[in-house]
Amino acid sequence: MTLIADFLAGSILTLILPVAMLIALVVWYLLFLKRVPEPTVEDGAAAATPGPGAAPASAADLGSVTPATAPNPGPTTPGGGPPA
Repeated sequence: MTLIADFLAGSILTLILPVAMLIALVVWYLLFLKRVPEPTVEDGAAAATPGPGAAPASAADLGSVTPATAPNPGPTTPGGGPPA
């Protein structure tokens, strides 16, 4: 009888634990979404301006180096070539 009880307990845990984890993640995600404020018009305007370290918006913002005039050094090999 104990073998059947062990099998039943294991099968119930195998079903219940993943379902409980899924429910816990959904509840956590919904609570997280509730805490995040909705963006307003002022927030959208502030988010449109890039902060420090942001990539330039266009090639005109790059200055004198553009993809057409950027130097291409070509492939390099360490040590000058293959070993002899």
